[in-house]
Amino acid sequence: MICTKESRGAVGLIKYFPARLYSCLGKIPLGILMKAEEIRVGCGKPLMLFTEGSCLYVTPQGGLSPHSAQGVTVSLEEVHEIFRLLLDGSVYAAEENIKNGYITAEGGHRVGICGSAVLSGGKISIIKDISYLNIRIAKEIKGSSELLFTDIFKNGAENCLIISPPGGGKTTLLRDICRVLGGSERFSCKLGIADERGELAAAYLGVPQNDIGARTCVMDGCPKAQAMDMLLRGMGVDTVVTDEIGSAEDEAAVRRLLRCGVKVIATMHAGNIDEARRRLGDLIGSGGFENIVVLKNKQIREMVRLDA
Repeated sequence: MICTKESRGAVGLIKYFPARLYSCLGKIPLGILMKAEEIRVGCGKPLMLFTEGSCLYVTPQGGLSPHSAQGVTVSLEEVHEIFRLLLDGSVYAAEENIKNGYITAEGGHRVGICGSAVLSGGKISIIKDISYLNIRIAKEIKGSSELLFTDIFKNGAENCLIISPPGGGKTTLLRDICRVLGGSERFSCKLGIADERGELAAAYLGVPQNDIGARTCVMDGCPKAQAMDMLLRGMGVDTVVTDEIGSAEDEAAVRRLLRCGVKVIATMHAGNIDEARRRLGDLIGSGGFENIVVLKNKQIREMVRLDA
């Protein structure tokens, strides 16, 4: 099962909305929906569409307005209905992600969740009374990594860390790197993706919905550190790609890959190279991530080769 381009963007997402909101969204011009980056719904809040850095409010007539007072107000029942449909009826399968404040919907869209956290032993056991959803729309932008293949990856995979603040375009860029390294006849990489949140490959019923290359295998929905170890032991990969490293377990798994001669391409939240170095220590530089790509406003601002 492969989704079409149209079904994977906001156009496909509106099927998860109750009839009243579906009618409003369905009247928005296709060109605008295809550019949408986020859809936000909250109890008692206007229905919001974020596109190209602007927030627009969906009106009851299906128009768009910069004024919140003109937006159609979402009810609590509608929030719950959207959440139920996005889960596809499987709360249990998504339970661990719900604890972390998000689920991943068909097509690789990450849905942030706000509600009431229930604690057990000082840890979140579940989030209930969900009242706010932020649907971040996954996009494939083919060719977005082209600049990297004239420099960092011109001869194949290299250890590389992509950094930016949240929402800076890291995942979109990483997805296109996978497509080229894992699919182009210029390279012979055996690529593995540790896709904990299901956003890179957007696997649905085990089948990647995004173009990630013919030589690429995916460990989906598994904690990154475990997935990296499994790809190394079981799939004989020579390159591992993963998104948003940060925990001590992630760092330890990256070190194990590097010791085995496996190239690692990863992303992390950081504003600049100094911040990344403070957090990752000797993983930045020779023997670790020698190449750093800095994104700002979803554009490549800097590519640095670190020799030490």
